[in-house]
Amino acid sequence: MADAGARAGLVVLDDETSLPVPARWAGQLLVLGARLARRRRRDGWQLVVGISVPTRLYGALLISSGWILAQPGVRQSDVLAEARSIAPGTPVRLATAQWLVAERFYGVDSTRGKPRIHVGGSSWMIDAIDHIAADPALHEDRFGRTEVTKAGSLVKATGHGTTWAADQCACRPTVAVVGIRTRLEPELALQAGWAGRDGHLDRLADILRPDEGKSAFCASAILPGGMQYLPEAPTEAQLVVLDGATAIRWLPEVRTPVVVGLIDRSSADESAAIALLQRRSMGQPVAVGALGWDPLPGIETLAFEVRA
Repeated sequence: MADAGARAGLVVLDDETSLPVPARWAGQLLVLGARLARRRRRDGWQLVVGISVPTRLYGALLISSGWILAQPGVRQSDVLAEARSIAPGTPVRLATAQWLVAERFYGVDSTRGKPRIHVGGSSWMIDAIDHIAADPALHEDRFGRTEVTKAGSLVKATGHGTTWAADQCACRPTVAVVGIRTRLEPELALQAGWAGRDGHLDRLADILRPDEGKSAFCASAILPGGMQYLPEAPTEAQLVVLDGATAIRWLPEVRTPVVVGLIDRSSADESAAIALLQRRSMGQPVAVGALGWDPLPGIETLAFEVRA
C-alpha cells in the first residue's frame, strides 16, 4: 500500500450519488494504519500517536482497516494433513471459496474415493477446502456458517486476494476501537477501493469483521468508551484506536504496544488534547517522519513512546 497510490487512486462510494469519488484523506489514514502495523516496536515501550483532524468521521475505522490489511495472510497448509492431526470432537474453523464454518470436527472419510472432511452436519470434499484449523477454546455459542465476502480491489492490492477466504476464517482480533458504538457501527458500511483496479469496492465491515459476541470469524473489536471502566480488549490486540475525547480519557489505562488517539477539532472539548499532552510529558518524542507517514495538510500529528 504505497503512499503515492493511496493519494492518487483511493476512492470511496458516495451515498448520495452511489458513485465512487476520490478520497485522498481516506487513503492517508489507511496508510497510517499500515505503517504502524509494519513498524518495528521497541521492547518495553508503547508507541502513542495523536491525530487532530477537521472531523474524525470514518477515521478510526480507516486506520484500523489499514492495520488489518498490513497483517500477513494466513499461511497455506496441507488441508488433509492438518485435518488428520485434529482429534474428533474438537471445534474447528473451516473455509471454502464460498463458506466459513465453525463447528465440531468429526473426522476424515476416505471410504468413497477422494477424502471428505466431516465438520458439523456436513461433509466437504478435500479439494473444496481452503483452510481448516482447530480451536479447542471455540465455544458452541459461536458455531455457525457465514458466506465468504469476495475480495475487492482494496483487499487485492494489499496482497490478500489469494488468501482472503483463509484470512477471514482466522480469528485474530489484533485491533480494538474504543468509542461511541452507535456512531462507529454505521461507519462500517463505507465502501473503499482503488480507481482503475479490477474488482469491486470493499466494505470496511468486511475488512474489520468486528466481534459482536457470537461470531467465530473476527478481526477487530469495537468497545464502548463511555462506561465507568475500560472494557477489556481482545488478548490478541496490538493496536487500540481511541476515537474522541470520551475514549482518549482512557489513554493511561491502555496497555497495547500501539495506541492512536483521534481528536476532532470541530469539538470544543479540549480534554482529549490535554490527556495526550500529559501522557507525552512522561515519554520520549518520536518524529512523525520516523513513522514512514506524511500527513496531509489539515492533519496535526504528534508521536511519542512511554514505558509500557
